[in-house]
Amino acid sequence: MHANLKYNHMKKVIVLAVIFLFMSCNTAEQYKNLKGEWVCSSWINVATGSDNCNNNVYFKFNEDKTYASKIGADDTTGDYKIMNDRLYCTPKGKLEIAVEMKTFTADTLELVMSRSGNEELLTLVRK
Repeated sequence: MHANLKYNHMKKVIVLAVIFLFMSCNTAEQYKNLKGEWVCSSWINVATGSDNCNNNVYFKFNEDKTYASKIGADDTTGDYKIMNDRLYCTPKGKLEIAVEMKTFTADTLELVMSRSGNEELLTLVRK
């Protein structure tokens, strides 16, 4: 019976290691795919249906995990990270902002955000 417990324990360790490896590879792939320039396709306030895009949203994600953005007249730079299908951006001198990456393909990034408690969907496309 003792050998059976060891076997079950080893199975759990191997399964966890495979899951961790898959998640690490997935995150590495996400960083690779995020690198580059992105522009706004739509920015929908779910409650009102209004589109706030106005062709004035731009992001550039760099390989060294820094980014630059322009939203309207506001230029921002900072650091970013990806974890658990969330994009975390930390503008220089400000607090970290987290958004859900709802859809992420080679040329489309759809982010779920909250502004003052209102859900917004920001869709970026590769420039």
